[in-house]
Amino acid sequence: MYWDSVSTAPASPALPSRVPRAAEAAQFLRERLLGGTWPKFLPGELELARQLQVGRNTLRSALAMLEKEGLLKTQMGRRREVVGSITTAAKPTPHTAVLLLGMPYHTLAPTTLLWMETLRLRLQGAGWDLKMKVDSAAFRHSPATALETLVSEQPEAVWILHRSTLAMQRWFETRGLKAVIAGTQHQGISLPQVDTDYRASSRHAAARLAALGHRHMLLMTSRVELAGDAESVAGFQEGAGQAKVEVVTHNETPAGVIATLRHALEARPRPTALFVLRADHLATAQTWLLAQGYGIPAQISVISRDDEPFLQHLHPEPARYQRSAEVFAKKLARLVTACGEGRSLRTDSPLLMPDFLRGETVGPAPQR
Repeated sequence: MYWDSVSTAPASPALPSRVPRAAEAAQFLRERLLGGTWPKFLPGELELARQLQVGRNTLRSALAMLEKEGLLKTQMGRRREVVGSITTAAKPTPHTAVLLLGMPYHTLAPTTLLWMETLRLRLQGAGWDLKMKVDSAAFRHSPATALETLVSEQPEAVWILHRSTLAMQRWFETRGLKAVIAGTQHQGISLPQVDTDYRASSRHAAARLAALGHRHMLLMTSRVELAGDAESVAGFQEGAGQAKVEVVTHNETPAGVIATLRHALEARPRPTALFVLRADHLATAQTWLLAQGYGIPAQISVISRDDEPFLQHLHPEPARYQRSAEVFAKKLARLVTACGEGRSLRTDSPLLMPDFLRGETVGPAPQR
């Protein structure tokens, strides 16, 4: 296991609320200037706007306020110079959030990396330090020992649980620790969460296939027990109506996906529709089907619950559901800061609805 700090930026005070955005941004910058964050020059406007989460016009209004106060000086062709009185007082310790992972950062999917980087920038702009903690032992069926060690190293942190198990969620909840779920609550858990409405999108996928005459559908999922996957299975079965739904699991390897799919297609009558939860597993399944001579969608329709950028390069392009990584990160950042500040949190936060991308892999059920 190891720690990886992904933010080395100086600490900064949280943005105030209930004031105009320009004044709010000016106050944020003023406190950082007086704290010595930027001794000589401000960063560029694009970087500042990203940190403050404001538009360029709002940022320029804030900077104009600080210039009138004598804290900044603007010169043509140069970054804004810091000219006001700067204190050398010690900077306050930043709030800390820890994103708990079961696998190394570099092995994660591109869309996951995107929302994590967006989350880091948003938290950084609000004066938070985001750390990544990789520890596979925390994801075992009995994670108590590993979790106790982790929390003792960061006792004041807000913990962000990604692809978390029931045992992990229950451990944080029963101890009353500051934790939020970047994903779905397991049944009986009331920790605050931000996630996609997998049940609704999976229900939509099944209903769409049923409307096209598919009466035998195959759902492929991982053997890892994730709450979002369980919601997907339930939603797909709801949307299928009277159609038969066969749920099969695999070990998350390409060989495992192929072996599971080959066995499922030996059934008679064969399924005419395939719903795969993960995008990488969909790519394995679709390319194998094509290599075996299956027509897509003439003989079998294919839908992916998740999306990754590489799917647009497959031919035929898969039907799939796409969510905004930026919106996900924005909502998660708000949840983390609220949790750190001790504000009351909703445990039934609305789930994010993804967009359905039609692709070219869904068609009417073949005639028997």
